[in-house]
Amino acid sequence: MIKRIALAAIAAAACIMPVAAEVQPGTASLIETIDENGILVTINHEECATGTYTGQYRWLGFQREMRLCPGATVDANDHNTVRHEVIHAIQHCVNVARGTSTDTPVMNDVDELMYWAREHLTMREIEWIQRSYDRSQWLTEIEAFAGARAYTSSELEELFLTA
Repeated sequence: MIKRIALAAIAAAACIMPVAAEVQPGTASLIETIDENGILVTINHEECATGTYTGQYRWLGFQREMRLCPGATVDANDHNTVRHEVIHAIQHCVNVARGTSTDTPVMNDVDELMYWAREHLTMREIEWIQRSYDRSQWLTEIEAFAGARAYTSSELEELFLTA
């Protein structure tokens, strides 16, 4: 029941937020698709109260979980967080299929990834990612942050189903 209320809040925010805020009307559908395809979606898990993250993609064996921490209100950052975490879910699916490490981005060529990332992120944002994350996570995080900007929720829903 709580999940349905949160999905309704996200959908409602998509209707009232200005376009420039990057709220995506397809976010609720994206969350439903993720949930229906084996990824447990948890909204405002008790660990969200620590304030250390706004979203998280996790897996233990076969159990995959996407934790979203919108708090009492849903804003453009929450929509962006959903897109970011879905990129991690796609990375996970692709890496399992390829038999590669989960710390591997979907884009195999690092130069190509960085060129693409610079189209969507500033150097300041890339440097922040490098300061904020362990070196082993830089490429997957850069890909996820850039992907959250590059793709709409509807496009990510298609990419996730393909992966």
